[in-house]
Amino acid sequence: MDLIYRVKKPETIRRFMHENNIPLKLVVIENNKQQIFVNNDLKGKDDTVMKGDTLKISIPDEKLDASVHSEDIPLDILYEDEYFLIVNKPADMQIMISKAHPSGTLANALNNYYEKNGIHSQIHFINRLDKETSGLMLIAKNRFIKFLFSDKIDNSVQREYYAILDGILDNKQFCIDLPISRIDGSIEREVSMTGDECRTTYKVDREFGHYSLVRILSETGRAHQIRVHFSFFRYPVVGDELYNKQHYQVNQLMLFSYKIAFNHPIKDKMIEVVADMPKVFTDFIKKNSV
Repeated sequence: MDLIYRVKKPETIRRFMHENNIPLKLVVIENNKQQIFVNNDLKGKDDTVMKGDTLKISIPDEKLDASVHSEDIPLDILYEDEYFLIVNKPADMQIMISKAHPSGTLANALNNYYEKNGIHSQIHFINRLDKETSGLMLIAKNRFIKFLFSDKIDNSVQREYYAILDGILDNKQFCIDLPISRIDGSIEREVSMTGDECRTTYKVDREFGHYSLVRILSETGRAHQIRVHFSFFRYPVVGDELYNKQHYQVNQLMLFSYKIAFNHPIKDKMIEVVADMPKVFTDFIKKNSV
């Protein structure tokens, strides 16, 4: 993979790489020379770049994950460049293979897409969604690109969701700040004072019948977090078979990740992708509106 940057100020290549979290040992070496190019000329790490220069640094490609079988499953790709994919995942699809789900996962679909399009990478999810949750997922095309979103680096992904809740909320805009832990012997989670810190900030977007469409503006990304927080206050997500025992006219969880925004660490620009609300949501709202 080639990392291609537009230089903003004069400095040494070594200093540029340090500021952009690129380890020197990561650079591909050919004929005893690190593959670093400035305006297509081979340079060394102690050379200087000037404002407006194009700096290209070659890092190793990856082999496809042989443990993930390729399957020709259609992908709804809303954004793609040399470094990232943003995919709109359908509801009830696992993202990674497991003993229980060796096929039919997003990983199986991505491996197939990578093979067909000559993308030399393993699968690196930057955000994750529960199997039941639909919506946008950001995928890095190299381990180093994912590293740029690690806790060690000040870079974050903004995520927003739509959820249809059973009930009319008293607080139309609020931050639920309650810890969550896993229930022993179960996949379920619960609010527990000994659990992991969790915050869910929401705003009611629309009320219809005895339901509420809310936008989750931010969350700390724990498994089942949004579902547990709202069910704790007895406003469960419609269609949630784990935390809501009511039956509805839909057979899926009404929780959708509709927006992803982040500062592109290579191109240094904001990327924002917004997906249309699924038809199952709009149909449910229309059928239950007074």
